[in-house]
Amino acid sequence: MNDIYIFTNSYPYTKSVEVFIEDEIKVAAQSGYNIIIIPTNRDRIIREHPENITILPCLNDIGIIHKIILFFMMPFDRKFWSMIKGAGLSKRLFYGTKYLYGAYITRYYIKRTIKSPAILYSYWFSYTALGLALAKESNNVVQKCTLISRGHGYDVFSNSRSIYIPLRNYTLSMIDALFPVSDAGTTYLSAHYPDHSAKIKTRRLGILPIKTSMKESVPETISFVSCSSVIKLKRVDLILSMIKQYSENHRNINVSWTHFGYGALYNQIKKACENIPANMKINLNGFTNSNEIHKLYSENAYDIFVNLSTTEGIPVSIMEALSAGIPAIATDVGGNCEIVCDATGVLVPPNVKYSDFEVATDKIIENHSTLKSSTIKFFNEYYNAEKNYKEFYKEIQNIIPNISQEKYHQVIE
Repeated sequence: MNDIYIFTNSYPYTKSVEVFIEDEIKVAAQSGYNIIIIPTNRDRIIREHPENITILPCLNDIGIIHKIILFFMMPFDRKFWSMIKGAGLSKRLFYGTKYLYGAYITRYYIKRTIKSPAILYSYWFSYTALGLALAKESNNVVQKCTLISRGHGYDVFSNSRSIYIPLRNYTLSMIDALFPVSDAGTTYLSAHYPDHSAKIKTRRLGILPIKTSMKESVPETISFVSCSSVIKLKRVDLILSMIKQYSENHRNINVSWTHFGYGALYNQIKKACENIPANMKINLNGFTNSNEIHKLYSENAYDIFVNLSTTEGIPVSIMEALSAGIPAIATDVGGNCEIVCDATGVLVPPNVKYSDFEVATDKIIENHSTLKSSTIKFFNEYYNAEKNYKEFYKEIQNIIPNISQEKYHQVIE
């Protein structure tokens, strides 16, 4: 099987969604396989991508008549009724209908597109993965395909984000492998779906290394940096509050905070930045593409990266910081404990208090020269894209699809 079809949300369209897939595609494009991208959505903006990959029409490009027919087919499927049983009916009905409808569209698209055995790879463990499962149940060609999916944050720890993703047990029974990007995700899914634990394996993401800044930190200064969407779960307001209080408590130190990212709460954060101590400087950069961030990391000596999210998978933003030799402070949520450790920074509690933040900051500053080198070493061992993705694409090529008819019984949650 030399063809690998990758189902994405938007890549390569839009400027700010799935930016972290770019380095994987760069490595995959050099792997010798035919890489075909099938996005769900399109935009007027298309990012630069390797010339030797193929971009097919989007899932949502199918005609409106077909969409209407697929939508009204759902109530005649017993999977629809099984997924809305149980507590939380309104949430199950809303999210269940949304994800099953997306799966129906995926199945329809696959039936029209896939004409010979290939590797079908859902980048998210959500509706496209469910669509692969539905297609395998009803299509002889897909039964000879290898079906795999990654799992990240919301699509793994959906309950913590009040999201219901239906028919997960069924999906796992039909696909050949699921690759969470963190050990936390693997542990979580294996505990919830023990019958399928053998096919759930951690396979980490990665980025291409960033050139480390050769500049030395200026004495009596601390430069913080963060990178995320400015939305509620990322708690950028809490980052501002912590750094502001640190500045107030250390008037003899010049403190700077640089943030890359935009979102619904951006203007609220911008307003809150108007009242800060005299020794504090803030740079809100809004949306900044990854190439520009990497350039700035290589040219500036940032001291500490900060992530205070309420939930995470394995943040690519922290990978970028470590690659550039920037130690991190991060909340102990999701997979953060796998990337922030004694060698790379300090974990703080999910309900972090200022005292936790201050102790973490002081610890990093006191050991900064040692941490700068150990973060880079840790990155190269665990999150270097060249290493991780070469191994990943070699592995998935060797997965043998299970086409035993025993798999096609109805596994309903």
